[in-house]
Amino acid sequence: GSGPLAMTVCVLGSPTAFLPVLLEGGTRCPGAMVLCLSPAWATRVPSETSPGAWSLLLSRGVSFEVGGHSALDTFVPPRRATYVTGTFAAGDAEGGWVAELARDLDCPTGGSGPLARRLEDTLGTRWVLAARAGLPVPPTLAFVLGSRGDLPAEPVAAGVRVVRLEDPQGQESLVQEE
Repeated sequence: GSGPLAMTVCVLGSPTAFLPVLLEGGTRCPGAMVLCLSPAWATRVPSETSPGAWSLLLSRGVSFEVGGHSALDTFVPPRRATYVTGTFAAGDAEGGWVAELARDLDCPTGGSGPLARRLEDTLGTRWVLAARAGLPVPPTLAFVLGSRGDLPAEPVAAGVRVVRLEDPQGQESLVQEE
C-alpha cells in the first residue's frame, strides 16, 4: 500500500506558498499531491480509527503529475487525506475554512489556526523568546489595549516593554511619555 491512492497529501487553500511542493510531489509520487481550493470539495467525517478525531475526505481536487501536469479530479469514492497542510494564516481570507477543515484530524497536519495566530503575534513571540528562553530580541515597545490573557499582568522580559491602555482616548500623553 504505497501507491498514490494509499497516500494523499492535501494542501488546503491557496497554492501560492505550496506550488514548489505540489510540483515536486507530483514528480516523485504522481497523483498523491492534491490541492483543495474550496471547502465544498472536502468533508469531515468521524474517524474510524481515532475516537474524537475526524477524517478528511476529498470529493474534488487538483492533482499533480510528472512534469508539472495538473488536473481537476472528482474522486468517487472520496479520497481520504493522509497528511494535510495549507494556508492557516488568520489574516488570509481562506484561513477560516482551512483551519476549520484541518481541526482535530486523525492524520498529521502541517499547522493549525491557533499555531498560525501564535506565530504571527510579534509581541507574544518576542516575550516568550526573551522571558522564557532568555534570548535577545530587538528593543520592543508595545501598546496593548485591555488585557491579554496570553501575557502575564506584568510581563518582564529584557528588551520588551508593554504599556497597557484601558482606553486609547485621552491617553496621548502616556503614549508620548513612553
